[in-house]
Amino acid sequence: MNEAIDRKPNCWSYLRKRYTARRSIHRRVPWQGFALFAINAVAIAFFVFDRPLGQAVKSLSPPLVSIAGDVTDVGKLVWILVGLLTILATGYFVRRRLWKVRGRFRLAYFGQMTAYVGFSVLFASIVSNLLKFAIGRARPLLYDQEGIFSFVPFSTDFLHQSFPSGHSSNVGALFMALALLFPRFRLGFIGIGLWLGATRVIIGVHYPSDVAAGLALGAWLAFATSILFARFGLVFSIGRDGWPTPRLSRLL
Repeated sequence: MNEAIDRKPNCWSYLRKRYTARRSIHRRVPWQGFALFAINAVAIAFFVFDRPLGQAVKSLSPPLVSIAGDVTDVGKLVWILVGLLTILATGYFVRRRLWKVRGRFRLAYFGQMTAYVGFSVLFASIVSNLLKFAIGRARPLLYDQEGIFSFVPFSTDFLHQSFPSGHSSNVGALFMALALLFPRFRLGFIGIGLWLGATRVIIGVHYPSDVAAGLALGAWLAFATSILFARFGLVFSIGRDGWPTPRLSRLL
């Protein structure tokens, strides 16, 4: 017990040293362009697409709605975290059986990657749920009664917690994290994330602007988390352009 307590300050001291050692090479985060793009995407979706899709969602093909309903739960926080915890637990037990230093090092790095994805999704879920509670936008299920401009801030009613989409925030964080970790498959991850976000519109529980805001929020928080990890020398390093890149890309 005492040994465990004694190790904590050493761990934090070690992380502080790593952060301090990289302070002089911290680069500016290129957030302005991302923020401008996200704001415009949400605004266009809100004023151009929300109303017609709010009217059309009830006439979508039932098989399409059924498929979207089966797929959309991929964005649930609980399923993502269970998957990540399973990966971490598997890595831990495999690592205990490895004697070669290189193999143990790779698994330790893999554990850091999994932790990065988990923190990104968790941060996105917390922020998106706080925002949807504070904003209180009515869901498309209430379109006929309240339209697209109905807001009831700080409502605990599920029907007034539409903006931003929590599932889309989780998906945005998950697939942005994967895109940063595996740059060669970046376009594929982005495409999957967009389709999973679209399922929230297809099943009629979110407007396009809710999904756009959720995806953008999740993606930004995953990006910000990668910058934080990079500044501690974990998983990522920061390139000259300010973008994070995997430190050991040859292992990926």
